Amino acid sequence: MADQDRFARALLALARGLGRIARERARAGDVTPQQAETLQLIAERGALSTSTLATLLGIDPSTASRNLSGLERSGLIARQKGSDDGRQTDVRLTPRGRRAAQSVGTGASSAFGGLLDKVPRAERARVIEALESVAKIVEAADR
Repeated sequence: MADQDRFARALLALARGLGRIARERARAGDVTPQQAETLQLIAERGALSTSTLATLLGIDPSTASRNLSGLERSGLIARQKGSDDGRQTDVRLTPRGRRAAQSVGTGASSAFGGLLDKVPRAERARVIEALESVAKIVEAADR
């Protein structure tokens, strides 16, 4: 049980720290952390439906829709009827949205790169492999 407790405490501390970094990144880009994450997802995956975005973000579809409305008002996304299903709306980044997503991504790389610099060189590969392993487990649990 001691390993599980240590793991849980470490993950909670990591989640709090990453949340703080995400909030700082988002403020720099004039978007909320959830909007920044939304922009990143669309940039990585291409056009997505509102329901798919909600699932990926772990939020209610109505919350996703409100989030997207703010991004649309800011000119960062555009919505259009889905090509496969006329009832579905696909969300795409506008050129301004692509620049914002890139800016948010660059900010993340800088912030996280600063963290990696604090990890002793001899431990970096091991830390990266462990994080990749945990990320795969978390991503698989989301499916």
